[in-house]
Order: sequence, then structure tokens, then C-alpha cells
Amino acid sequence: MIKDNGKFHLIILFALLLGILVDYLFYGKPIGVSFFIFIFIFLIFSLFLVKKFNQKLKKEQILIPILLLLLSSGIFLRSSSFLIFFNSVGSLYLLFLFLGLFSEKQLLDFSFLKYFIFPLSFIGQSFQKAASFLGKFWDLIETKRKLGSPTFQSLIRGIIISLPILVLFVWLLSSADIVFQKYLDSLLKISIDPEIVLRTLIVLVSSYFFIGFFVQISANKKEENLLSENKKFNFLGSIESSVVLGAVGLLFLIFILIQFVYLFGGKEYVWGIEEYITYSEYARKGFLELIAVSIFSLFLIYGIDKFGKRESIFQKRTFKILSSVLVFELFVIMVSASKRLLLYIDGYGFTFSRLLGLIFLLWLFFIFLFFLFKIIYEKKETSFLFSAFWLTILFSIGLNIFNPDAFIAKKNIERYTQGKQLDVWYFYQLSDDAIPEIIKIFEMNNVDDEIKMNIAINLSYRYPQYPYLMEEEEIMPFNKKLEKIKEDREWQSFNLSHNKALIVFIRNYKKIKEYQVKYWEKEEARCKEELKKCEEWCEREFAEKSEKIIRCKKTECSWWGSCEMYKENIQSIQSIQRR
Repeated sequence: MIKDNGKFHLIILFALLLGILVDYLFYGKPIGVSFFIFIFIFLIFSLFLVKKFNQKLKKEQILIPILLLLLSSGIFLRSSSFLIFFNSVGSLYLLFLFLGLFSEKQLLDFSFLKYFIFPLSFIGQSFQKAASFLGKFWDLIETKRKLGSPTFQSLIRGIIISLPILVLFVWLLSSADIVFQKYLDSLLKISIDPEIVLRTLIVLVSSYFFIGFFVQISANKKEENLLSENKKFNFLGSIESSVVLGAVGLLFLIFILIQFVYLFGGKEYVWGIEEYITYSEYARKGFLELIAVSIFSLFLIYGIDKFGKRESIFQKRTFKILSSVLVFELFVIMVSASKRLLLYIDGYGFTFSRLLGLIFLLWLFFIFLFFLFKIIYEKKETSFLFSAFWLTILFSIGLNIFNPDAFIAKKNIERYTQGKQLDVWYFYQLSDDAIPEIIKIFEMNNVDDEIKMNIAINLSYRYPQYPYLMEEEEIMPFNKKLEKIKEDREWQSFNLSHNKALIVFIRNYKKIKEYQVKYWEKEEARCKEELKKCEEWCEREFAEKSEKIIRCKKTECSWWGSCEMYKENIQSIQSIQRR
């Protein structure tokens, strides 16, 4: 056992200092000399702990710090984006290699694959070592200070663990819901600065991993070192786990009650911080924050399940009940997030990111179901990961079958026929998967010519590599166009969706061309009207001063020569028709 408890305090101190340094050097700042400074200080701390824990450097480890400093200095000596990225990744790789070799064999014994997976495995081990270390560190404090009964000690520990978790969730929920934020401000009389919460979180998470790094280099095989135990360590007792889950569950319950009153209750107006906001505006806020709450909650329950100590039947049953309640609360929060997104879609239409958000929520719902099944029936962790893996594979395949871009185009056009707005130019961002659905709009009688004209122009920009697509049937028949496309594209680049889109385009080229001509005619008429207004203004402004009128028309009327451009476009399209 470690005789010098001061070594525990040194690891905590150095890790916190480095966490603060990460925030100070990197938060909101472009990378530069700060990276070299950080690497230098990190190495100083690491070498100091190595000496303190009586560790010995291997031969290859002596050279690595020198190479690491040289590589990291290139980040402020060179401005090439490639070199900056290369030096950053290379420096981090050498740093993890240097630290990891304290607990590994000689570098000469590494296999080819181990050179690549070693940094990732080192980070994963550091996460677990840090958890074990913090548990033992707390035990040392309890033994030394004698903080009341064991139950009281566990309660205090649970409250301390809950505080940063609650702060994070309160910040996310208040950012997601303006009414919740109003109640929170009136109750606590404080305003949570999102930047302070984020920077504090950066310091704490960074410090946690630095603890894991330092613990790994501190392992001494010659003595019974508690830091180097490989067995599973459950540092969270049943009381601590219950306090954390109960506190978070209570917070979620308060949030859900507000959701039922306002979001699900359908109030026409919602009282905000300074003024009334409409129900739709209230509902559209906070989708991403609620997604973050769900993801963090999954990791929270997963962590408590993995590191929590449950020995008696009562403790296991308590954990199952609290976890189940929290998961069901998260289901309500996910329903709230989906309703917010659906209301946003109802107002502004589908985009790929909005549709992906709904699909991700559905995937997350099933992940929580599998995890709840694991907890209730006490299944192995590998069983849950196996189910999550195959669920993800099935969702990936289903996404391809579903055809998101075609769905987006179809639904947005349907929204327009119901009297809602249509973002025509967003169609240009969709892939060829959407073309068959987009072109159907030319067959619809309840769609304005303005929309059809904009879509026709949109389509004209999509295939500049195939100028002959708009040729008349008499000049280049349908089959000839397809043969020409095959000649212009290598067979290795064949894509079924692209080919299908071109076929649909060719079959409807006459309608597309018709609305292209209408568009340019409309633009030419608009241009002439604006030009006429400008010229009339010049004549009024400089009456009886012919030279100034001419100068005004040339300088002030920005449409002076541009109207000819529209006429040229019309003539170009019409010339294709006559050929």
C-alpha cells in the first residue's frame, strides 16, 4: 500500500492545474504557441511524478520527449494547415506513447496493429483508472477525517457527485425552455452563464482524464499499489447512486410538469423572461439541448450501472426502480424534443438535418429500451452493446431504403399544396435521389407558375456537364441522349440514382424548358420596369440638365446593361428549340 498519501494529493493538484491550463490556453483561441507550452508543462509534471513514484524510464522513452517538443514546436513555427494538423496529431500520439510505455513492455515488442490502437486503449484505460483512483482518494479522506457514520459519508459523497451533474442539466434545460428558465430565475435569483458552465465542465473533464494518465505512470509493481489494481472497482455505493439518480429524476420531473402545462397543454401565449412569446416560438426552442440531456443521461445511468456497488436485493431493486423512472422521464423529454422539432418542421418544412434529428430520436428511444431491459433483467454489458450494434446497423440500412432526400422533397411539396411556404432553392442542396419527386411538381395544377419557374431554373444549374439534355427530340432523340451520357461517363462511375434522375429529367425537358423561358421573360420584364423607374427618377432629379441625366442613368441605374443578359438567356433557350 502507498505509504505517502501526499502522492495522491500531487496527482489531484497536477491534474487540476492542467485542466485549468487547457481552459486558459485553448478555450476560444486559435492553436499556436499555447500547444507547445502545454506539452512542455505536461511533460514536466509527468517526469516529476515518475521520479516521485520511483519509476524508471525505458531507453526508447528518453528520446520521445525530445521528439515530442520538436514536433509540437512546429505548430507555432509553421502556418500550413496541413502541418499544424499533422504536428498536433503526431504530438498527441507521441505523448500517449510516452505515458503508456510505463505500464507496457518494450516498444520493440509492439505488433503492427498495436502501434495504431495503443493511444485509444490508453485513453480508455485512463478513464477507468481515474474512477478507481477517485474512489480510493475519497476513502482516504473518510478514514483520516472520520466524517460521521458510513451512511452519512455516503450521503455527503452522493451530494458532492450530484452537484456538477445537476448544474449541467439545469443549464441545458434552462437553455431549452424559456419558461423553465423563468421559474428558475425567480426561485434561485441567479442567472447561469452558459460560458461559465461550459468552461467549468472543460476543466473538470480534462482534469479527470489527466488523473487517469498520471495514475497509469504511477503504477509500481514492486509494492502493493492500490492504484494499479486491475480488478473491477465499484467506487459508487448504493446510497451515492440513489442520491444522484433521485436528484436528477426530481429535476426532470419538475421540467416535465412545466412541459405538460405549456408544451403539451397548447397555451396560445407563453410568458417569457421579458415579454410574451407565441406558443409556436416557445415550442421550437431547445431541441438540441434536450437531445444533449438525453445523451448525457444515458452515459450517467450507464456509468452508475458500471461503477455502482449493489450487494443486497434491496439495493438492486432500488437501482432498478430509480433507473426505470429516470428512463421513463427521458422518454417524455424525448417526446417533448420531437414535438418541438415537428412544430418547427410544420412552420418551415423538412431539411435533411431536421429529418435526421427525428430519426436519431427514434434510434435513441430503442437504445434506452435495450438499456432498460439490461438493467431490469441484469443482463451483461456485452449483451446491451451487441443489441445496440445491430440496432445501429439496421437503422443504417433502413435509412438507405427510406431515401431521405426523396421524402424531404415529397413532403415539402405536399406542405405547399396545403397552403404553406416552400423553399424552392433548398431543393438544389438535395441529391439526385430527390429529382423524380421534384419533377412531379410540373404535373400539378394547384402549383403556381412562380414555383415551377424557380424549380426549372434550379434544375438548369444541376447538370452543366450534360448541355445536350435540353436538345429537342428531333435533334437528339431520347435514346441518343442516354447513349451520349454513357459515353461521357466511365462505367465505373455508374450510379443508379443519378441515372434514374437523368432519365426523368430528359422525359420532362420540354416542361422544364418552357418554365425556364417564362422565368427569364419575367426577369427581363422586371428588369425593364426597374430600369424605367430609375431613369424617371434621374430625369426628375436633374430636370433640364441633360449631361447629368445621362451620367445618372449610367451610374445610378445598376440595371442599365443587365436586362440584355435576360434576353440573351431567352434567345439561347429558344435557339435550342429551333435547332
